[in-house]
Amino acid sequence: MGFKRTALYQDMTPVLLFASVFSSMGAFTFGYDNNWWGGVMGSRHFNLTFGSGTKLENGVRIKWMNANDQSAGTALGTAGIMIGCMIAPFINERYGRKASFMSLAVIAIVGSVIMACSTIKSSFWMLVAGKIIVNSSVGIASAVTGVYQSECAPHRIRGALTNAYTVFNNTGTLLANIVMFGVHAKMNSSVWLVPIGLQFLFPIIILIVTPFLPESPRWLVGKGRIEDAFFQLRRLRGRKPTDDELHDQLQEVKDSLEHERANQSRLGWLQLFRGQDLRRTLVACGMLCLQQGQGISFTNNYLNITMLNLGFTNTYELLVALYTGKLVITFLGFYLPDRVGRRPMALVGACFMGSCMFIMAAVATATNNKPTGSLGSLTLAAIFIWVLTYSPTWGALPWTIAAEISSQQLRAKTLAVAAWSGYAVGLINNLVVPYIQGAQYGNLQGQITYIFGGFSVAAIIFAYFFIPELKGRTLEELDMLYEANVSARKFASYDLTALKAERAAQNPHGHEEKEGSVYHEEVGNRRHEASLG
Repeated sequence: MGFKRTALYQDMTPVLLFASVFSSMGAFTFGYDNNWWGGVMGSRHFNLTFGSGTKLENGVRIKWMNANDQSAGTALGTAGIMIGCMIAPFINERYGRKASFMSLAVIAIVGSVIMACSTIKSSFWMLVAGKIIVNSSVGIASAVTGVYQSECAPHRIRGALTNAYTVFNNTGTLLANIVMFGVHAKMNSSVWLVPIGLQFLFPIIILIVTPFLPESPRWLVGKGRIEDAFFQLRRLRGRKPTDDELHDQLQEVKDSLEHERANQSRLGWLQLFRGQDLRRTLVACGMLCLQQGQGISFTNNYLNITMLNLGFTNTYELLVALYTGKLVITFLGFYLPDRVGRRPMALVGACFMGSCMFIMAAVATATNNKPTGSLGSLTLAAIFIWVLTYSPTWGALPWTIAAEISSQQLRAKTLAVAAWSGYAVGLINNLVVPYIQGAQYGNLQGQITYIFGGFSVAAIIFAYFFIPELKGRTLEELDMLYEANVSARKFASYDLTALKAERAAQNPHGHEEKEGSVYHEEVGNRRHEASLG
């Protein structure tokens, strides 16, 4: 663990930690919204108030949420995330990463207000409309946070820094389950108003804190604002790096950007699907699609209902215990990606997750979806192991890899398209799961996990052949590896010496340009100001 501790302590600064933590707060809404919604659908008073279907209870037919309600409420929320993913690049590229954070906070607050107002007339569709708007902010956060963090982080701890997104996601998940544990049995509107009210908290924090965040130095370089980029990089790196070291970092970013502009035939959305950029786009999209395909939407939105259908009692207590463990184990993401690597974690994670899904499916088949005794305990253990394995592997890695794998010019677009693709798979899951599971429709119930286990098999194959090892590489080095068409399995061991020499030969005046550039003008100005002070 010595390598990780050394790298983290050497490269971490207060401003970098501040940027990583507070840029991740948009993820809180994602975890929170999914899980309070999944919990409230099992609440009696919520069903009696908003359900459009009926069920027979003690000889009396009462209002209850049917498969249409569950599918529409959950899937349309996911559609909102997809809308946010498409909005994000236009704000992100034109106005900057900080403007994107401010935008998502305002959108989340507006959506929460609409959700709360649905209580006035007990309008399910007004509640869903507010949920769509809130989740649009989640889509923006998904497409912006990883980009910002990967651009601000030193390469040795990039995996650790981007793990903050997953930590806040799981914090929101846990808080939602604690809240629902406290209110689910109440027979008044606090069942949904309390969780909606708490949903305001983090967007307000984002609005207050974002003006103090450093802007992405790479975005500033792309806009030609070199002096601002130097100043923000100095804030992020602290006092330890010398001015020359910071100059070299920014010059490398500038050279890489100019090289991309000279060699990419078209800097637009179509460039994502051309040449080596296509390969990078497919890896990013594949990671996010397989993240959803292995069952996280099912786990977040329907796990409570599934456990009730399987005969488990005290499901809200079980969920609180489960997501407490999930949050704790997420902290492994601060160590493992930069120590063990991305590829091994993706492979091992998919193996464990697929095994757990097949165990749940086999038990459900053998017991006609009513596991009891030791088989019930086995099912519960498989659920817990799946969630605890997912969190530091396929929960965190897809966002990390998608953010760091793309070229500098296309990073915002790549992550937006990848996130959109993943949520499209989640949307399909959320639409069809109630019908596949429901006793009056497909009646698969617990056997639906056969499907998710199959996706884990696909994830193992995908990880082995297509996911490159990215740990320890700068973003500019990754550009060189892709440009040289290095196979995914050789990324970790490939010697870049010749490629760097070739790149330097293509720009022989880079150093001289740097010596007379605004970098040194900026340093001179600041030293002069310091001497006067």
